[in-house]
Amino acid sequence: MREQRGPEKKGGLQRFGNYDLVRRIDVGGMGEVYLARQRTAFDREVAVKIIRSDLMYDVTARRRFQREAEVSSYIKHEHILPLFEFGEEQGRLFLVTPYIKGGTLGQRIQQGALALSDVQILFTALLKAVAYLHKRGVIHRDLKPSNILLDQEEDSGQVYVRLIDFGIATQQGASASPPLTAAGHEMGTFAYLAPERVNGVAAPSNDIYSLGVILYQMLTGVLPTPETVNVLPQPLAQVVQRCLAPDPRDRFASADELLQAFEYACRLLTSSRVSSVLAKPATPQSQSAAAASPLAGEVTLIEQLSEPISNSSLPEPVSRPIRPRTQEIEPVVPVTPTPTAVPVVRAADSRLSLSAEQQGSFSGDDYGAVTSRLNPLHEKPHSGKLAPKPRQKRQRKGPSAFVLVTILTIVVVFIISGLGYLLYINSVSATVAIGPRVQPINSVFTLTAKPGQNVKPDVNASIIPAYVLNSTKTSTQQASTTGQSNCVFGILDCQQSVSIEDISSLADTMRTSLKAQVDQDLRKQASDKGYTPVGKTVYQDSNLSSNPPLGSPGKTVAVTLSEQGSIECVKAQDSHDMAVTLLQKKLDPNYELLSSLTQISQPVIQGVGSNGNVTIAIAVASIERYKITQNELNDIQYHIKGMTQKQAHDFIAKSPNLDPQSITVHLTYGDTVPNNTQQIKVTTINPTNLPAIQLPPVPTPKATA
Repeated sequence: MREQRGPEKKGGLQRFGNYDLVRRIDVGGMGEVYLARQRTAFDREVAVKIIRSDLMYDVTARRRFQREAEVSSYIKHEHILPLFEFGEEQGRLFLVTPYIKGGTLGQRIQQGALALSDVQILFTALLKAVAYLHKRGVIHRDLKPSNILLDQEEDSGQVYVRLIDFGIATQQGASASPPLTAAGHEMGTFAYLAPERVNGVAAPSNDIYSLGVILYQMLTGVLPTPETVNVLPQPLAQVVQRCLAPDPRDRFASADELLQAFEYACRLLTSSRVSSVLAKPATPQSQSAAAASPLAGEVTLIEQLSEPISNSSLPEPVSRPIRPRTQEIEPVVPVTPTPTAVPVVRAADSRLSLSAEQQGSFSGDDYGAVTSRLNPLHEKPHSGKLAPKPRQKRQRKGPSAFVLVTILTIVVVFIISGLGYLLYINSVSATVAIGPRVQPINSVFTLTAKPGQNVKPDVNASIIPAYVLNSTKTSTQQASTTGQSNCVFGILDCQQSVSIEDISSLADTMRTSLKAQVDQDLRKQASDKGYTPVGKTVYQDSNLSSNPPLGSPGKTVAVTLSEQGSIECVKAQDSHDMAVTLLQKKLDPNYELLSSLTQISQPVIQGVGSNGNVTIAIAVASIERYKITQNELNDIQYHIKGMTQKQAHDFIAKSPNLDPQSITVHLTYGDTVPNNTQQIKVTTINPTNLPAIQLPPVPTPKATA
């Protein structure tokens, strides 16, 4: 078992590299988070995430931990927590970020639902961060309240969103893997997983689903169920229901589209229903509820919109006489009023009493007052010319103020309705996403490598240059001589001298060793230059000498031998480049090769000709993708306008050059594509389901005798 080392304790604090760990903040699926002070930055407070000790040797955990740091390093956004440092200390990977004191959104939701104004600020910021990730091809795949930090500014008190934890983030279209979670945390994460995550393909729809769950939690304080989504106000319920649609094609196409729909729903609520509810007089119950609200003076959206408007909140009918307006209604017959012309009500009849100021005037508000009736038997006769009949005619003269106000109100409502309809028509937009058709392509090519200094790659003749490497090694050995010279009568007084056998014996011994050294040097040269040797090494003696020379007297002789070798090579990169170029020539002009997915086999030497030409076989396989032109995008816009969503989808799917599985048609509202092409946006996406790539077999060279 390997020894697990932890942070060192010095001065009462745990020391971990350049950081003094103050206390542990949290423990997650892959790491432990500590509040720490960075010694080289004047002891500033930072958050240090260290891989758990039980996972420090786990290959998968280390790879995900490193991926989280790698993704964070390339992302710069005001609502995404930046990365300060990434490294390894005592065998444990770590990353450093700013320390956020405000806690997480999950901790905030545990206190209850948020006010609509808070939801609008926080969720809008979160959507902008996710949209930024998606535009760069990054899918977070682990969006949940515990991965959203709330950073409160000390001076203004404003709260900012900081998105964290990219441990299981991946590129769009890549194969997904299950999140690495500790025991007991699986169910909490599972509540935010989109259904298609089971199939293992990462897509923006994964995060759209999680955002819908988070939005519902912020509004209600609990996780959504199919039965409880409808408790939300209709505009927000539609947003959440579309986020949580089981089929990814029925969800919002992007985080930007979700943001547009969310802001529109908030405008509808704050401009109509919410304003009428907030205008009601405060009751003791509402005041106590407001005191317990997250923000003083506010109540949650569900409390605002679920409380019915009772009759007590309506205005009371007017039962008292209405004070006259400044302008009086002229009678039909102009008369000069006298005291006797004014009817006087008896004191015994208390049902009506008019003051002097109130007589002779009538306003539109009197229509709302309680109807009073005079008994003619109680009236005194009068001698004036003002009779009840002319009085009644004056009341019926022309349209009253109430009628005018009613007509004006109807006209204004009609105009507002028309403008609202025009606004609705112009706000409807269609977003169409299409992917090009892709298909595998492979082939085996035969290349010719020609030696020579002036040989260059030739695509038409499938020729690449061959290279010749040379090496020379020298060695000297000494041995006793065995020959005789200067003899008298051939046998007397002979002197020991150098014989041909002495030189040949030493040369044969050195030649074997020198050939091995030359061959080793040639192989090293080829490896350093990326060459592949072909054929056999050719050797020759470049220099052979002895000291003393052959036949000279001497008891010992030193023989020096220089051995030279050469070998023909080809460059593997030349073979790869030529194979890819030849494969591209086979493509249809409207298709392109996905170079990043191209696979190439090792070149196989088929033989070497007498002229030094080398025959090479090499296999290459890739995926060809159709190139969608701007004219085709414009043609789709023109043809699908006015169609239903299904008709538009079926029409686009008929194109033989598009991938039917990648086609999506999303409408902001309704089921009909707008007639204005300016409101139709057609975008291309990378195909999500790529075919398998298979290298064809390369012929095996025939053995030569």
